[in-house]
Amino acid sequence: MRHGKKIKKLGRKKAHRLALLRNLCRALFIFEKIKTTLPKAKEARRLAEHLIEYAKKNTVAAKRFIYRFIPDHKLVKIVCEEIAPKFMNRQGGYTRIFRLGPRLGDGAEMAILELTEKSEPEKIDLRRKLIERRALPEEKKVEKKKEKTKKEKKEKPQEVKSKSEKKTKNEKKKNIAKKDKEGKKQKKVRKK
Repeated sequence: MRHGKKIKKLGRKKAHRLALLRNLCRALFIFEKIKTTLPKAKEARRLAEHLIEYAKKNTVAAKRFIYRFIPDHKLVKIVCEEIAPKFMNRQGGYTRIFRLGPRLGDGAEMAILELTEKSEPEKIDLRRKLIERRALPEEKKVEKKKEKTKKEKKEKPQEVKSKSEKKTKNEKKKNIAKKDKEGKKQKKVRKK
C-alpha cells in the first residue's frame, strides 16, 4: 500500500526519475519557461519550488543543498542571486502551469511550466550563453579570427616551387614504380 506516499513515479525507476526532474528544473531556471507533459510539470514544480525556497536563504548550506539537485556552480549562483530575490515577498507559488491540451502523437496532456516572476528576454539569453559556456560577446570571436589569419600570413610566407622541382619529384615517383615492377618480375623468375 502507498499510505502517505505522494510521489508520482512517472513510469520510471528512482534514478531515472531524479535525473528527469533535475534536468527539468535546470531548464526551468535557465529559460524560466518549459513545455512538457502535465504529470512531469507537476512533479518538477514541487522540486523547483523547494529549491527556490532554499535559494531565498542564500547561505552556503542552501547553495550546497541546491547543488545536490543542480550540479552546476554558475546556475546555483544565478538561482540564489538573480531568481530567488524576486520571490522574497512571496510565501510559495513561485511557478505556474498552463495546460495546452493533448499532444498530437500520443495524446499526452501537455503543459507549460514557468516562473511567476520573469526576467527580460535579453537577460535570459545571456544566462543561457553563460551556462552553455559560450563567450558572451560574439563580436570578439570574429575579431580574434581576423587577428589569427593576419598573424599566420605574416609568419608563413608562401613558398613557390619551380617547375623543375615538380618534375624531379614526378620522375622520382616513376623510378620507384619501375623498380617495384622489376623486383616483382625477378621474384617470379626465382620461384620458377
